[in-house]
Amino acid sequence: MTDRLERLLNLVIALRETRRPMTAAEVRRRVAGFGFSDAEAFRRMFERDKADLRDLGVPIETAPLDRWDDRVGYRIDPRRYDLPEVRLEPDELAALAVALQATGLLDEAAAGLLKLEVDAGEPGASAEGPGARLGIVLDAPHRDTLLTAQLSRTRVVFRYRPLGRDASERTVDPHALVHRRGRWYLVGHDRDRDGRRAYRLDRIEGNVRTVGEAGAFPAPTGSVGVDDVVPVPSGDVLPSAEVLAAPAVAWQVARRARGGGSEARDGWTRFTVSVGDPDDFAFWALEFGPDLEVVSPPPLREAVIQRLRPLAAPGTA
Repeated sequence: MTDRLERLLNLVIALRETRRPMTAAEVRRRVAGFGFSDAEAFRRMFERDKADLRDLGVPIETAPLDRWDDRVGYRIDPRRYDLPEVRLEPDELAALAVALQATGLLDEAAAGLLKLEVDAGEPGASAEGPGARLGIVLDAPHRDTLLTAQLSRTRVVFRYRPLGRDASERTVDPHALVHRRGRWYLVGHDRDRDGRRAYRLDRIEGNVRTVGEAGAFPAPTGSVGVDDVVPVPSGDVLPSAEVLAAPAVAWQVARRARGGGSEARDGWTRFTVSVGDPDDFAFWALEFGPDLEVVSPPPLREAVIQRLRPLAAPGTA
C-alpha cells in the first residue's frame, strides 16, 4: 500500500510540474515506481493508476505533445488542480482561533494561523479573541489504542467499572471517540449486551486489547454521538454542595471549592464546592473514600450514600 501511494504521488507531482504533456514512455522512464521491464505490466499499472486518480478528482488531461506532433501525452493543469487561495473573514478567523485554543493546538498552529490572517488583511485578528484556553483535554487513557481500533474497525476487549458497581469485561465494536463536558467516551456496540453503549475512558481498568481481524464490523453510516446513550442532565444540575474534608485531602478539595474553607471538627475543613452534574460529582466524591463527607444538599448526600452501600454490603470486600 505504501509503495502504491508513493507511486501515485510521484505521478501527480510529475504531471503537475511538467511544462508539456508527458508520454507514457516518459512516465515509464522518469517517474519513480513505473520502471518495469515488462511493457505490458507497465501499461496495465499506468492505466489503473490514471483511472484511480481520476476517480479521486485529479484532472489528468490527454493532449497532443505540440502542434506539430500527433503523439499524445498526459498532464495536470495547475489551474484545475490547485486549491484556490483561502481568504477568511474576520469572524471565521476568530472561530478558527477559538477552535485551536479549545484543542490546545494554538501554539503548534500559530504560524499557519498568522499566514491566514495576513492573507485576509487582518494580521493579529485572533489576538483580539478570548485569551483563556477552553480546556478540552486531548489526551485520555487508552485513547490512541481505541482510536486505532476504531479506524481499522477492530474489536476491543477491556474491563470497565461503572460508577458504584464492580468492573466487568466488555467486548465492543468501537464506533467513535466523543468528547462531552470534559470527558472522553468510547461509543460502540457492546457484543455481550447486544446494544449501543458509551464508556468513559477514565473508568476503563487495565489494558485495552484488540481481538480478531481488522474490518470485523461495518463502519457507522451516520454521525455518532453520546447524548442518546448518556443523556445530558437538564433540571438536575446543582450549583454547589457543602462537604467536609480530612486534613490529608483538604488541599485537593480546595481546588474545587468556592472561596476558602472554614475549620470544622477534628482538624477537618468545611468547603462549599461546585457540583454541576450530580453523577460526576458523586464519582469525584467517592474517589476520596472516608476522607470526604458530603453534608448537603440532602438529595446529593443520599445519592453518594446509595453508591456506597453496595461496597459496604457483606461479601463485597
